[in-house]
Amino acid sequence: MRIIAGKHRSRVLKTLEGMQTRPMMDRMKESVFNTIGPYFEEDEVLDLFGGSGALTLESISRGAKHSYIVDINPSAIKIIEQNVKSLNEEDHVTIFSMDYKLALKRLVGKQFDLIFLDPPYRLAIVNDILQELMEKNMLKDSCFIVCQYVKGNATIVQDLSLIKNYCYGNSEVAIYQYHSKEK
Repeated sequence: MRIIAGKHRSRVLKTLEGMQTRPMMDRMKESVFNTIGPYFEEDEVLDLFGGSGALTLESISRGAKHSYIVDINPSAIKIIEQNVKSLNEEDHVTIFSMDYKLALKRLVGKQFDLIFLDPPYRLAIVNDILQELMEKNMLKDSCFIVCQYVKGNATIVQDLSLIKNYCYGNSEVAIYQYHSKEK
């Protein structure tokens, strides 16, 4: 896996061995970032199920200011730490080694420009997380939310606009955008 664009373009990232995580393939990642970017200026990012940290690091490479990466798997945390360190981005990334529910409680009061949600498929919790993010006012106006889940399990959430939907193999990626009602 590699960084596609920005200041770290072509840098290779480590991933977990085996089937514990499903890294977003380069083709899918490129499609997603062409839709939401391609570059960011001072954006705050939340990567709620970090895996290898690849989506966060792609965002940082493209100009995002800071990212919070959350993962409960100790092996994933080690890979994330190695990838962040290899790019010298420690000052731009905060890593939480904990359950996503606890992380969301700790992050209350923060708002994000870009959120990545790619929970283990068996959990089927994307809709619940989206509702919680809105209820806790964690989405900045025009925030993009990139969700990956099992193909055919699309989620529908009021107050979010579906910008794009991609299907690759048994995965589906939906990109939503939030627009505040207060304008």
